[in-house]
Amino acid sequence: MALIDRIKFEGNPSEIVWKYPSDEISTAGQLVVDENLEAIFFKEGKALDTFGPGTHTLKTGNIPILEALVNLPFGGKTPFTAEVYYVNKSIMALKWGTTTPIPLEDPKYKIVLNIRAFGDYKFRIKDSRSFLLNVVKGGNRTTNEAIDEFLKPNIVRGIGDFISEVILNNNTSVVEINKYRDESSTAGRVKLAPEFEKYGIDLTEFNVSSVNFDQNDPNYQRIQKIITDKFEIDMLGDKYQQKKMFDIGQAAAENEGQGGGAMGAGMGMGMGMNMAQMMGNMMNQGGGQNQTGGAAPAANDPAARIAKLKGLLDQGLISAEEFEAKKKEILSSL
Repeated sequence: MALIDRIKFEGNPSEIVWKYPSDEISTAGQLVVDENLEAIFFKEGKALDTFGPGTHTLKTGNIPILEALVNLPFGGKTPFTAEVYYVNKSIMALKWGTTTPIPLEDPKYKIVLNIRAFGDYKFRIKDSRSFLLNVVKGGNRTTNEAIDEFLKPNIVRGIGDFISEVILNNNTSVVEINKYRDESSTAGRVKLAPEFEKYGIDLTEFNVSSVNFDQNDPNYQRIQKIITDKFEIDMLGDKYQQKKMFDIGQAAAENEGQGGGAMGAGMGMGMGMNMAQMMGNMMNQGGGQNQTGGAAPAANDPAARIAKLKGLLDQGLISAEEFEAKKKEILSSL
């Protein structure tokens, strides 16, 4: 094999690391390193001399560590074997995501949910020697895909920690974490930057684009029901219990399976009658006969009764069909 007199980067500019394809090098040759690149000589798995941008003539003896290792006699085209790695020190961008769900306890509701998270990150190689020794490891990981495969588990391991931190700081639930994507991104970078630095990598940017949940997960549905019930309580106030009784009555009346047909219908009718009585009391409160036996004409006014009925409809306490039926009954009494 002919000796290599000129070593130059011939990889793709988007590659993080590129290994020169030959290890038969001449001491009379030249090493060319472009901007944003760094070249490192390896011998028997050991990182030796490092070269920054520029053209380096090897015959000048400017590879002192390698020379000391193999006792190179400079002055001629002396052959020697060594591996040369080019490391791209530009800012690189990759995407990350969880391949399997991560269990995370909701600190607000004490319910465990399985989450999936996705995003992207940017980094640059800060210490080429440390990066090659800890990540590339003698040529086993020279493609972007292989390097990405090595880095992603470090991200996934930290997801639960920094998402929990954001949830606790904002006194919120896991299901509301997407409201705090910016905070999650910042917390993620703070959490992961020291881990990346161990490999000679500067994590310049980290982004959480989404946190997803399994909509069919019973635990997720439990939390959604809790949130929905709380919203209804806040909106309806003291009318919430009345609505719940009405809902229970409807559900019981519709329950015709599992041997509960007649019983369910009876329960539904009973609850429906109770609900109707409650509706009547609400509409006629202060109406009819007062405590002294006198009449209350204003409460018996059909327009006032229909207005109260419309209020129940607007609050969702009765259905549109019930509203129309009751209105027709009031109007027919005129």
